[in-house]
Amino acid sequence: MTYENLINEQLEAMDLEALEELMGEGGLFNLKITEIISRVLNGESLFQMEGILNSLIGYFLKEVTASISLGVKIIAICILMGMLLHLSSAFGKSGVSTISAMVCSCAVIALCLLNFMEVYKLCGDTIDRMALVMQIILPLLLPLLIAMGSIASGGILNPVILGAVTLFTTIIQKVILPILFFSCVFILGNSLADRDYIKKLAVLLRGFATFLIGLSVTIFSGLTAIQGFVTKSADGMLVKTAKFSVDNFIPIVGGFAADSMDMVLSCTAIIKNSIGVFGLFIIITLVAIPLIKLLAIALVYKITAALVEPIGNKVISDCLNELGNTVITLGVIVFLGALLFIIFLSILISLGTTI
Repeated sequence: MTYENLINEQLEAMDLEALEELMGEGGLFNLKITEIISRVLNGESLFQMEGILNSLIGYFLKEVTASISLGVKIIAICILMGMLLHLSSAFGKSGVSTISAMVCSCAVIALCLLNFMEVYKLCGDTIDRMALVMQIILPLLLPLLIAMGSIASGGILNPVILGAVTLFTTIIQKVILPILFFSCVFILGNSLADRDYIKKLAVLLRGFATFLIGLSVTIFSGLTAIQGFVTKSADGMLVKTAKFSVDNFIPIVGGFAADSMDMVLSCTAIIKNSIGVFGLFIIITLVAIPLIKLLAIALVYKITAALVEPIGNKVISDCLNELGNTVITLGVIVFLGALLFIIFLSILISLGTTI
């Protein structure tokens, strides 16, 4: 039996449909697990970098174009506000002009808040989809690890990684994202006043959220990596002992049985690594599009803030600038979440390679 036949038989016994459906959601990589295995065996490149870069640049320009309308609306409202304030100062301070300017400020806040709610939901959904990838791929990878003789790794890392993914997702959804939401609300509320009353509190909350996500990624990835290194040594000794026993204690056919074991283990390793790489591609696909969207929105906020400031409304300009920083922080959180999941998959890919 050839490598290809043995690999195909093992793939047919596995349910990969849910994993391949997640790959189709992003559209960045058009690959299937069988294609990855075929290209690995033939020594071909897994993807075309030029095509991917062109897709990313095109999507970024599309998102910037879609977000420009928000900036145009805010600039138009700020111009109207400047005209009202100028008329107020020219004809004496009028309560009507002041109230009109306040209404314009509320309109800017409403536009920004609605946009931020969309961004907030996008980040939460992205984290949930990446966690779903891990929940689907772990039941596929860990049995393959155990089949390769990595019993310690498969038995210990399963609850460790699943627990880390669940806890990490909960921390982001229940703690970090709400902190950033309140930071955004404080920034927008501060734009109604002529002085900075709660801006420093908003910046403090944003910094705390960034620190918390960095600490979580460091702790979870560090503990999982240490656990993986320890179990990898034990698994390597177990596999070598089994192969030595088969080769030396089974008369006549021991050598052939050991060679057959090597072939089976090699095919299992190819499948495990291919599924792991496929999972990496899915994570990258799921995180790339939202990050580009967040970057485009943050860029529009920054440019709008720079254009609004000469009109004379420095408070709203500072508000838009800080809002752009908050959107960038959301992008950092999504990126670090993806990085943690990539680290988990990389650890699983590296295990079982000492056969």
